[in-house]
Amino acid sequence: MSKGKFSSSDNYQGLQEAIEAIMREDGSDVEVDLVALPPEPSVLTDEEEGDDDKIMTNDFPKDIPGNVEVFINRNDDEWDSSDEELLATTAAKKRRTDNLPGPRWRKCHPTYDSIIFDENNVQERREKMVSDLKDLNPVAIFEKMFDNEIISMIIQNSKLYSAQKNKHDFDITEEQLKTFLGILLLTGYHTLPRERLYWSLDEDCNVPIVSKAMTRNRFLEIKKFLHFCDNEVAAETSDKMFKIRPLGDILMKKYMQWGIFHTNLSIDESMIKYFGRHPSKQFIRGKPVRFGYKNWMVSSADGYCYAFDIYCGKSPSTNIVNNEPLGSRVVKTLLNKLGADPKDHIVFFDNFFTSFGLLRELRETGYRATGTVREGRTGKCPLIPIKEMKKKNRAEYDYRFDTTNKILFVRWLDNSVCTMGTNYDSVLPLGKVKRWSSAEKKKTDVDIPQVFVSYNKGMGGVDQADQSISLYRTSIRGKKWWWVLFTYMLDLTVSNCWRLHTLCNDVKMDQLQFRRSIARHYLRQETDRRSRPTASIVPSLQFDGIGHFPQKLNKQLRCTVCHNKARWQCKKCIKTLCIEKLCFETFHTE
Repeated sequence: MSKGKFSSSDNYQGLQEAIEAIMREDGSDVEVDLVALPPEPSVLTDEEEGDDDKIMTNDFPKDIPGNVEVFINRNDDEWDSSDEELLATTAAKKRRTDNLPGPRWRKCHPTYDSIIFDENNVQERREKMVSDLKDLNPVAIFEKMFDNEIISMIIQNSKLYSAQKNKHDFDITEEQLKTFLGILLLTGYHTLPRERLYWSLDEDCNVPIVSKAMTRNRFLEIKKFLHFCDNEVAAETSDKMFKIRPLGDILMKKYMQWGIFHTNLSIDESMIKYFGRHPSKQFIRGKPVRFGYKNWMVSSADGYCYAFDIYCGKSPSTNIVNNEPLGSRVVKTLLNKLGADPKDHIVFFDNFFTSFGLLRELRETGYRATGTVREGRTGKCPLIPIKEMKKKNRAEYDYRFDTTNKILFVRWLDNSVCTMGTNYDSVLPLGKVKRWSSAEKKKTDVDIPQVFVSYNKGMGGVDQADQSISLYRTSIRGKKWWWVLFTYMLDLTVSNCWRLHTLCNDVKMDQLQFRRSIARHYLRQETDRRSRPTASIVPSLQFDGIGHFPQKLNKQLRCTVCHNKARWQCKKCIKTLCIEKLCFETFHTE
């Protein structure tokens, strides 16, 4: 997909002529999308303005109020020759500069230089993580990530922000902030169309656990002054994400506090839905989420996120060396964030990132890497052309190996033609996959090269993380541009903690139950609040040893432990317990 950008100085006739020229170049049957971009607000602005529903209209204006981007849809099988020539020229210049020999393609099975790969370190880190988190309840695991360091940072900056807004009497405690987080977590699985309805007394909307934990006005006040940085540093930075960057940096440090305890790492993009106005908001045609923030993420194959980087667009300060593609820069940036030992891990990514130059650089660094690759990024590898490959039978494949740089490219025909590049894997042994045979009218086994088998096992972790977040996404909305990023990081942290709980405990718990345990713990930590007597037990509250006092009932109920009639209950747990038979002590200790 290519695009052109036109400013308000271009008149409507000039825009039409430019579009017609692009269509003559690419063919008359291409699809053209016009996107009117609103003026970019300052990143200092917290409050949004205007009606987002009126950003795009069916009637394109004669006078362009801002910028217009023209998106041209291209076939993925086609590659702009100028791009290929640019990449080839850049690669040639880099080889001359670094005195590197050019590629020598041979149709032979790959033989790699002896590189020491040690995965025992990964296993040791995994065992250390399991020993630290073994048998911990959901709240304890969550507070390993969202710990006192983050809580203190939020409280300090929120008080500072309220003082800057001349609200000097604003104060917030650790317990109140956790209650605030508990309400946000609850809205992920108990969704109401408006946030004020959680405090409504109407029978169809009333949520007693929320209204008894915190008043509506107090919740809105905390939400209004919630902050993660000092606004005074805005003049000293050009970072468009400076308001949310401190929280993201600390969370990534918490995610990696046990090191990288997975061998296979997946790198991909994740879209955070956002319809407001911000200079970093992206539009990607054809994606499930077309408008929002683009987030680069590196995760394990099963969806545990280690690091992420929110894309802020092209910046004049970006150091682009030798016209290096964006995908290559993203991969190297994320791997630098990890700070991992290259010999311990294998990296997988898709065709947005993969190129011959990236695979070679990663091999020189020591990383094993595999990824699907586009036609023009193979370093002029002499594989069978895609059009000829489509005429062959299913499961046919072709491969070439660069004996100089130790790079292998494999082209395989499945439902469509797919090309894979790797700097460590092989073609053999061939695997088997099930595919529908129209001739035999049933599923049959077809051959698949080994590099594709490895890729299918190692790739897809970012998609799993996205799916996990989308299941119980925080539903309360905010007017500030960074609010969706904050709730995204909160949901991502819960998803990571749930995966840690699954790895470390024999008793499995689904994500909904895990999230409910945290939300209910934070919403019921206030000892002067009463809830329904029929509320179920929250294990993390039962044994925390704080604020468990006997409270006399007006009538007799059955004891939770001995099932005899009793007139006492725990004021915090809301459970009927005998005092004479030591059921009160037994319930809170065993």
